[in-house]
Amino acid sequence: MFAGAGGLALGLEQAGLDTILLSEINKNACATLRTNRPHWQVIEGDVAAIDFTPYQGRVDVLTGGFPCQAFSYAGKRLGFEDARGTLFFEFARAVKETQPLLCVGENVRGLLQHEQGKTLAGMVSILDELGYDVMPPQVLKAIHFRVPQKRERLFIVGLKGGWA
Repeated sequence: MFAGAGGLALGLEQAGLDTILLSEINKNACATLRTNRPHWQVIEGDVAAIDFTPYQGRVDVLTGGFPCQAFSYAGKRLGFEDARGTLFFEFARAVKETQPLLCVGENVRGLLQHEQGKTLAGMVSILDELGYDVMPPQVLKAIHFRVPQKRERLFIVGLKGGWA
């Protein structure tokens, strides 16, 4: 979900996972995805219009780099007051509808401190209510993974209960 130009999907592909579906609203990013990986199924448009239920039982890992502008230090930090900030709920809906073994949410470091940590705690609570054991969110630095940038990203990883 929120695939952008497919960086996370490429990494998962290199790790041996097959991609079933990518969703992205930006038409240029979708064109890039289709050019670089014509075998990937790309749905272009609003994620709220996608029914994920046909994928239930077919997804092992669901990832979503839900938009970060609402939580970023560089933005106004409006959180759920910014429509982009509410797209986490679409990620949670996809988790509920597909019931993957593992869900991975990715966002900016600023989400850790947004509303004194209450926003992140709410997100973790939602995944917990959906039956996922959520690991403590962790910030990873791209440069430590041989990516030529200093980008820091927060990862929220949930494992379906009973699989630990």
